[in-house]
Amino acid sequence: MSEKKYIDSRGWKYQVMPGLGENTYKARYQRPEKQGDVGWKGLAAVPWRETREAAQTDLDQLAEKKGWAEWNG
Repeated sequence: MSEKKYIDSRGWKYQVMPGLGENTYKARYQRPEKQGDVGWKGLAAVPWRETREAAQTDLDQLAEKKGWAEWNG
């Protein structure tokens, strides 16, 4: 499974990132005024997952539902 990143109409960016500890992954978002590794927050709409693939599936489904575009940032 490929890792996809998304961006919404407001310019908010979304991607899967690891949490603290082993085997914890979650979709996170970043507001447009932030850049790089700064300001990423956990997305409340999805749970923590034990694998990156499961977290990516959550993000892909949410992106499809919300109509977000893929982002190559």
